[in-house]
Amino acid sequence: MSKKFQLTVVRHRETNYNFQRIVQGHTDVPLNENGQMQAIKLGKCLSQEKFSHWFTSDLRRASETCRLIKSQNKFAQLNSEPEDVKCQTKFDNRIRERSFGVLEGKPSSELHEAAKHACLSLREFTAEGGETEMQIRKRAEEFYGILFTQIYDECSNSDSEFCANVFVVSHGGIINSTCLLFNSKFGCQFKENLPYYFHNCSTSCFIVNLPPSCDDGSSIQFEVGSEDSDESFTHNWLDGVTIKCTKLGYEH
Repeated sequence: MSKKFQLTVVRHRETNYNFQRIVQGHTDVPLNENGQMQAIKLGKCLSQEKFSHWFTSDLRRASETCRLIKSQNKFAQLNSEPEDVKCQTKFDNRIRERSFGVLEGKPSSELHEAAKHACLSLREFTAEGGETEMQIRKRAEEFYGILFTQIYDECSNSDSEFCANVFVVSHGGIINSTCLLFNSKFGCQFKENLPYYFHNCSTSCFIVNLPPSCDDGSSIQFEVGSEDSDESFTHNWLDGVTIKCTKLGYEH
């Protein structure tokens, strides 16, 4: 029987750099007071949602957002025992924001002007010392490919159609790349144009449909293509994954 799981992807809440329109990238800026309040508000909206897996970027603005949302969640508090591995928050640097190199800490207007001067979109433009669009895309591919593999293996013995409910806190740039990945590799359609920058704490929801489990019970292996190659998700079982977007960038 084919299985599916729900995936909720949230952008972190406000920092002083957000408020001042300063480029953050890998700069590890914490939430400001307003951002903390907004994360708690979002947590209350999601308090009755039973998430089975929690993931966050390792940067503080994301991990603090995740912690505050989780602090309001009824089921996370009920399942807070150390041995409950699934409900433990996993920190992952693959879902960090894109690095903007020498432009980090600069006004965002400088990033826009640099891209305009190069006659490139923000997605296409790479600041000196920063990450290319291909590099951030590869990070997203690796994270979600391994995540899908994990859920696929865990669901193999489940009798439920929906076998997991995954929560991810990340950043605007990589969420944009994730949506492009879901569209190109898994047929995910969007009713509106994708924003390059998702609003702080915007929430996007997906249903991930998994193919039937392997009859021989063999474990699934996953590889991404090389960094300079556009080939990825090389194992055939991932060809059977489809994704539907049920909510795009909704801000509570």
